[in-house]
Amino acid sequence: MVLMYPRTVKVRSSSGTVNEYVRVVEAYREGGKVKQRVVADLGRKDLLLEVLPKLRRLLAGAADADDADPAQPRVGDASTWGPVLAVRTLFDQLGLWEIFDQHLGQAKGVPFADRAFVLIANRLIAPASEHGLAGWLETDFVCDRKGRRFLPHWHQRRRVRVHPRQLDAWYRTLDQLLAAKDRIEVALYHRLRDLFSLKPELVLYDITSTYFEGAGPHDFAKHGYSRDGKPQNVQVIVGVVMVAGWPIAHHVWEGNRVDHSTVQEVIGDLRKRFSFGRIVFVGDRGMVTDENIESITKDQHGFLVGVKRRRNPELDAWLDAVDDTKWIDCPGGINARERKTDPPRTRAQEVPSGDPAMRVFVIDSDERRGYEQAKREQAMERARQHLERLQRRVAAGDLKKPEKIGGAGARGMQRNHGYRYFYWKLKAGVL
Repeated sequence: MVLMYPRTVKVRSSSGTVNEYVRVVEAYREGGKVKQRVVADLGRKDLLLEVLPKLRRLLAGAADADDADPAQPRVGDASTWGPVLAVRTLFDQLGLWEIFDQHLGQAKGVPFADRAFVLIANRLIAPASEHGLAGWLETDFVCDRKGRRFLPHWHQRRRVRVHPRQLDAWYRTLDQLLAAKDRIEVALYHRLRDLFSLKPELVLYDITSTYFEGAGPHDFAKHGYSRDGKPQNVQVIVGVVMVAGWPIAHHVWEGNRVDHSTVQEVIGDLRKRFSFGRIVFVGDRGMVTDENIESITKDQHGFLVGVKRRRNPELDAWLDAVDDTKWIDCPGGINARERKTDPPRTRAQEVPSGDPAMRVFVIDSDERRGYEQAKREQAMERARQHLERLQRRVAAGDLKKPEKIGGAGARGMQRNHGYRYFYWKLKAGVL
């Protein structure tokens, strides 16, 4: 049993005033002796005496609006406003108010810049659709630059609960943002460059996909390679360009756009819109084609790209030429080897005279090796189980025709990448 009880203590302030404080203490036994420790400080005794009757009624369940003192203030609203203030400070520091006012134009009533602020704040704090944004406006205090609060305008119509005029205002704001996207990105990049002294020498670029549950935009949402595991859904491709850790541009393409087909378009956009000179382009293996490398080197840009390992005779020659003793130790379980090689002969005529030899890095990562080994063992196990099930079906007579057996075996091996690890054949009706 734990014994707790109140205790008062007198404390003299620097002005000589003596105040009496109330504490909750707990008695406990240690080393055969009874000791006390403070559980909570409740504050000054004279202040607690004023709220004690109200606290007693509240604990007894008798406190209601009729018992309340009309002279005491009542809480009319307790909206959340801290996160919105943080976003507003970000807008001020990045100069987004001026950028939006300049490129979005003016609107009747609330300016487009203030509406854009609401949309961006909502995406940062509580991401939701324009329909779901209305509920967020009830819980968070969001206002324009004149202090006028944004409030939801409810109007039930079938499944839609927000008034069409308010939804239309958000949609028109998105249209304005899309129309001014290219100009806003350049203006924001110039602001970031001045704030953080950005040097656009190393450009990181990658793409992803996002899918639609419905039909999506006509002639834009299409079936393609889905990174979300939703091949049955139409999608779009989204590409992001980053410099010094900051995203400076993004692109949206049709859902069936191939990764490497976007590279030259992105580099051309950087030179045209952002006036970049020589850059070092960094991309993954999906960005590598001879045409892209030729275009990059022709424009005297640098590149750092991954190379596909499988069935690459040029890479095999590089690996054979690497000295096993010359490893560059890197932290985090990563080792690297470097080899300088002449530019490929197929592109020799397009490499400017005096251009240094191409540098090839061979990376050995403990983490990556472990990941690939686990995936390989998983694929091997699935392929093995598939062949065993097929063997049992053949032995039981469920499958008899060779073409049926071969088709079932090929489908499973293809699905589990089994051709990399197993060889099988049908001989005298036995698998």
